[in-house]
Amino acid sequence: MIVTGLIEDTDHYRGAITALLSLSTEVQLAGSWRDAETALREAPEILPDVILTDLQLPHLDGIECIRRLKSDCPNIQFLVLTAFGDDENIFEALKAGASGYLLKSSPPEAILSAIKEIHNGGSPMSPGIARKIIQHFHQPLTESGYPLFTEREKQVLELMSQGKLVKEIAADLQVTPHAIKKHVKNIYQKMQVQNKVEAVMKWKSR
Repeated sequence: MIVTGLIEDTDHYRGAITALLSLSTEVQLAGSWRDAETALREAPEILPDVILTDLQLPHLDGIECIRRLKSDCPNIQFLVLTAFGDDENIFEALKAGASGYLLKSSPPEAILSAIKEIHNGGSPMSPGIARKIIQHFHQPLTESGYPLFTEREKQVLELMSQGKLVKEIAADLQVTPHAIKKHVKNIYQKMQVQNKVEAVMKWKSR
């Protein structure tokens, strides 16, 4: 029996997944939570084999929840089940510790199959998600020798080059400062620099 947990704030979808799992003779739902904070408190006491989690949650997001639970309970496997299939969410979730990534549009049988696959050491992905990951690693290098930036990273770099601070960039792009800090970290890694000055200098000299 595969012991599972579910983190999902939408009552209708949580009910649908609960009903789906109840039909399986191989999966047992041991915990269901509406937010990351409750899951962080209760999941370590249950220690599910697999946790299905959405990314967009009321307070603490699903990516940070995965990161914290994975640190405390490394044997739990995480299957993202979300409506968001953009590059940033995919790679941030995988870096946080997720082993699988499905879109909520996946058919019920695919979700059950993914739980079994992830429990057996696999990394189930929706077809479109798998393609994006492959394309990322086939991404060409720029003349400067580092991977191409996403459109958001280019926006952040442009604003950084104007001397703007993280809070100012976040306000301009209408996102949280935390999101900007993640972009800046990715930029530094791609450019192999340690600080804003080096990044701006490389960006301007491209």
